[in-house]
Amino acid sequence: MLKPKEVCQRLGISYRTLQSYVKKGYIKPVILQSGKWRFREEDVEKLMGIVRRRKVILYARVSSNAQKDDLVNQVKYLQEQVKDYDQVITDVGSGLNMKRKGFLKLLRMILNNEVSKVVIAYPETLTRFGFEIIEEVCKAHNCEIVVLNMEDKTPEQELIEDLVSILVSFSGKLYGMRSQKYEKVEKCVEELKN
Repeated sequence: MLKPKEVCQRLGISYRTLQSYVKKGYIKPVILQSGKWRFREEDVEKLMGIVRRRKVILYARVSSNAQKDDLVNQVKYLQEQVKDYDQVITDVGSGLNMKRKGFLKLLRMILNNEVSKVVIAYPETLTRFGFEIIEEVCKAHNCEIVVLNMEDKTPEQELIEDLVSILVSFSGKLYGMRSQKYEKVEKCVEELKN
């Protein structure tokens, strides 16, 4: 977001001219709670005649390394369904883990207004919970999420799948914590032996 002064400098105009542009609808400010104006960089670039091409991203995810073949198949399926795309982003990790590298990269690109469309196989591909939040973030940045396989599930089916996901995630974390604990104990035992 750019301050009015920065916009004026980029466009080579005065503050009064910027106010006139806003009144005429050439550019729309984002009004902060404090009442101050901020402007989207892409809106300023449009006024300058610069139009950046936004990307179509295919996003695929599986939960574990054991499913790498599934990941390859998922990417192949997305590529068959969408012929005109710019980039494929993949992840291996739980749908509950919001710190996945690919997911964070995709989210940054969306927030920077670099993406026009994200294509996924299932809603759970992006995130197990909070899909609606991600959808709203995308809408706010003029990015469309296309889900190729939208299944109609009963509320009971959704609840069961969500509970299983939570159990798998937490048991995985617990198992990981235990293995780290045992590794530390083994290191201490080795150090005592030496």
